[in-house]
Amino acid sequence: MERALTTSDGPLMTTHTQTRSTVAVPRAGRHVGWFALGSFVAFLIPYVGLSVLDLQHDAFYLLYFCVTLALLGTYTRVERIDLRDTFTRNWAWSIGIGVVTAVALWRNVLVNSDATSRPHGAYFAFEVLWRGVGYGIVDALLLTAFPCAVAYAILRGNANGIGGRTRFIALTVPLIWLITATYHLGYPQYRGDGVKRPETGNTIISVPALLTTNPAGSIVAHVTMHVTAVGHAYETRDYLPPQTFVTSAPADARKSRR
Repeated sequence: MERALTTSDGPLMTTHTQTRSTVAVPRAGRHVGWFALGSFVAFLIPYVGLSVLDLQHDAFYLLYFCVTLALLGTYTRVERIDLRDTFTRNWAWSIGIGVVTAVALWRNVLVNSDATSRPHGAYFAFEVLWRGVGYGIVDALLLTAFPCAVAYAILRGNANGIGGRTRFIALTVPLIWLITATYHLGYPQYRGDGVKRPETGNTIISVPALLTTNPAGSIVAHVTMHVTAVGHAYETRDYLPPQTFVTSAPADARKSRR
């Protein structure tokens, strides 16, 4: 809104008053920009790490962890995301719903996937921590916590009550679907198989965050799924991309990494 300050001799200066709408648009635009960057990086990491560099899976996870945590850390610092508030608001409800979701995912992995060979000894313990816990945490941060933080920031934290929570869910769900799709399309196997299954799975995993605005329960659920898959279906094609074999990968599987 422009206002002209005048004197008896005529106009002295013109001032511009920012209304709430003119301030809100740049703020929302910044967070949308961060989300677009995050989605692009989410695709780029598996595409470069697997299709271009053909990294061994543990080395790929190291690349994925470092780049993703650097990106999310930069986002939280630049935009001053209050991490303490993010992980403490409604925490009991988030963890409670997360435990229920985790049990459902644990059962789903055991019932709907065949048991496969897996490593043993110290390397298996490492894989439980690295491919199970670590991978599950980073996946949940990128695919659930990040879009939730973007939506919460765009709404300026106005996500309380039925109306506020409905707006939060309506904004967050498409963001979760988008980043889940772009991330998984970076993996060769999903460019062939499609992303319906990971989209469905991550939507279920995100339920605790969607209902409470706190992603802690979704992290619990995602880690549970990964740890269960490492122990029961280590060579799974669905739960732990990229598909990995205890022995040398068959020729057709090696070709699918391209």
